[in-house]
Amino acid sequence: LMPTPYALLHRRSAGRLTNGPASAAAFGGLAVISVSLVALGVLTASAGHTKAGAVLSANAVESANAVEANDACTNGFPADFVWGLGTAAYQIEGGWNATNRSPSIWDVFSHTKGAVAGGDTGDVADDVIHRWRDDIALMSTLGLKHYRFSLSWSRMMSWDGHSMVPNEPGIAWYSDFLDGLLEAGITAHVTLYHWDLPQALHEHRGGWHTPDNERILTEFEAYATLAFERLGSRVATWFTFNEPWTFTVSGYSAGNHAPGCVPAQAGRGPCAGGDVTPYVVSTNVLNAHARAVAVYRTRFAATLGGRISITLNCEFARPLTNSAADAAAAERALQFWLGWWLEPLLSGDYPAAMRRNVGERLPSFSPEQRELLIGSIDLLGINHYSTHMVRDVADGERGDASSGWEADQHVVATFGAGWPQAASPWQRSYPAGLRGLLNWVAARYKGDIYVTENGWSCNSFTAAAAAADQEQLDYYTGYTEQVRLALVEDGVPVRGYFGWSLLDNFEWADGYSKRFGLYYVNYTTQQRTPKKAAAWWKETRSAC
Repeated sequence: LMPTPYALLHRRSAGRLTNGPASAAAFGGLAVISVSLVALGVLTASAGHTKAGAVLSANAVESANAVEANDACTNGFPADFVWGLGTAAYQIEGGWNATNRSPSIWDVFSHTKGAVAGGDTGDVADDVIHRWRDDIALMSTLGLKHYRFSLSWSRMMSWDGHSMVPNEPGIAWYSDFLDGLLEAGITAHVTLYHWDLPQALHEHRGGWHTPDNERILTEFEAYATLAFERLGSRVATWFTFNEPWTFTVSGYSAGNHAPGCVPAQAGRGPCAGGDVTPYVVSTNVLNAHARAVAVYRTRFAATLGGRISITLNCEFARPLTNSAADAAAAERALQFWLGWWLEPLLSGDYPAAMRRNVGERLPSFSPEQRELLIGSIDLLGINHYSTHMVRDVADGERGDASSGWEADQHVVATFGAGWPQAASPWQRSYPAGLRGLLNWVAARYKGDIYVTENGWSCNSFTAAAAAADQEQLDYYTGYTEQVRLALVEDGVPVRGYFGWSLLDNFEWADGYSKRFGLYYVNYTTQQRTPKKAAAWWKETRSAC
């Protein structure tokens, strides 16, 4: 999400917003239809499909039997299916200097003139730093049993001139918050890093953008260790990073998110080093993830009993036509988006498609790094909001190029004609895309999958309109039905779903102009008003 004139360079789709000639699909129109996986481009149309397809077919029988045996829920999901909602620290907490918090790159970026729509900042946001008890009561009213949120590294630790050290007032705040969740019977799922790098580490330790940056890896490992030690007994699931694709591409290639290109450059536009830096960033981030997981598994897992992973985002890619070239282009887009992060966790290296297209600009992992990376997830979190129709570039055509990462794919992406439009220009509703994505993931990763973000950028901008917002409700019913079909009919081991978000909040470079929450927030009074989808959640997702 970003300010004009870069409203078409968003944190997820990076400029792929042209309408295409694909078939129309209304919000709920696909919710009750069993969509062919062949049509979704997940499997081939041959008699035997693919080996992965055969495995999924076998799993479908097992999953259907398991759901039938354990189906005490009227919503069609197993009784132990996890339903939760999510938020992120900089988007909701406020209290920019409370609890001795120090600045992050988002504090600096949001206070940069022209960086965020309306000149908005996260200084106050939803003021959860002061209103957290009321917000936990709000969760209880909703019947919420699982809550996913992130820690602010800048609140947990402070810069002492040499390194980051524990910040006791900040740690105490998170400890109290976790106690409050526990008392309310709400299970905590915690993200260590949701885009807000301490500014001191960006300036004095080379940040994520310095090649082979051992200093940032050491700092992240120390931060993760502190969080595990002080808070881990009350956390069911840890996620090292949320959507590393977003802060890597938007922050270091497109330049519309913090830190807004490295080195800083005058004016707006793709980063000058945007064809190299994002791959340096991804390598550092993946290595930091692996180091934190190793610490957790070695020192804490046995005693704390939690799990650890990462959340990866992806907009599903469908071939625009039935041509082999477009099928290959759609697969290439998925490899650049999700494979970029997932493949190193499975094989220890980046996807072959990226090696071919990026060449020497794509770093390599050492044998020691590969060993730590492979298998460094206990489950997989998938964030998903929309789908694209993708075609191959024609001879002499450059393809989409709003960032260096995007240009490397050699594809053109569009939306399907008639797909409902969210308030955010980068989002259209196509529920079947989530089912297709879950199948694509399950063909590669053999473990539990959780949808860790999915939500709608609402076209309702008053409390009254939000209370009657049918679009948001249709989005949720359509997408959750596709999750159910992936589980029951396709055998995808999807074990939970977290909607985005509990509250309207600071939507990054869009400031407060976009609203994803189940609760409408009046930012002047901080009053929370339930939207129509909140009542649906309470009635159908809070209990069987």
